Amino acid sequence: MNIEEYYKKTFSDGIVSYSYQLAVAKKLLEGKNVILQVPTGAGKTWASIMPFLYARELELDSFPEKMIYSLPLRTLANSIYEDVFDILKKNGYDEDEIKRQTGEYSDDPYFEKDIIFSTIDQTLSNFLCFPLPLSPRQANINAGALVGSYLVFDEFHLLDSGLSMATTIGTLKMLGNLCRCCIMTATLSGDFMYSLKSTLDNYEIITLDDFEVDKSRIRSFTSYRK
Repeated sequence: MNIEEYYKKTFSDGIVSYSYQLAVAKKLLEGKNVILQVPTGAGKTWASIMPFLYARELELDSFPEKMIYSLPLRTLANSIYEDVFDILKKNGYDEDEIKRQTGEYSDDPYFEKDIIFSTIDQTLSNFLCFPLPLSPRQANINAGALVGSYLVFDEFHLLDSGLSMATTIGTLKMLGNLCRCCIMTATLSGDFMYSLKSTLDNYEIITLDDFEVDKSRIRSFTSYRK
C-alpha cells in the first residue's frame, strides 16, 4: 500500500490527497525535513500527520515513533487535537496514545505518548529543562522528549520572531539530525523560508507553486467554504 492509497483508506468520505501532500510525505519518509507553505484550509495538518501514521502502519524503523505537534495557541492545539482524534478513533487507533498538553489540558506532562498535541511553550520548556507542568525537582526529566521524535511546528508565522520563533530555530539547530521535522506556515515570505532553510540542516521547501493542479482545486474549495 502506497501513501496515496493510505489517504483513501483513512478518510471514509472519499477525500483524495493533494499532490503536494504526497510530496511532503515522500520527503519526510526519505529522511528529509520540510518547510511547508500552503494556505489555511488546504490540508497542511494531514500533510504533516499522514507520513507518521503511514510509517507506523508499515512499521518503518527509519521513521520516529513519537510525534509532537506544536501550535502557538491553546485554542488551535485543542481544535486540531479534536479533529485528528475523531479521525484516528474511527480508524481504530489506540485512544490512550493520543494526548494533548496545552496547559488547559494536561494529559501527558511527561510527553510519553505516541501522539502529543501541545502548545509551543509546553514543547520548548521541555527542551530547556523547565517543563511547565512539572516541579523544579523534575526539571530535567523531559529534556530528551524531543530527541528522536517527529516534530511538527504549525502556524509558524504566528510565533514571536524574537522569542518563541528564535528559540524554536535554536532548538532545531541543536537537535540537528536527531529528529525529523515539519515546519508549516500559511504566510511566511519566500525569502524568510530560504533563510530558514540555509540556517537549518537537511530541509526542503514545499509550496503550491510547483503544483498547479492543487492550486486550482484548493482555490475552488476555499472559495466554496468562504
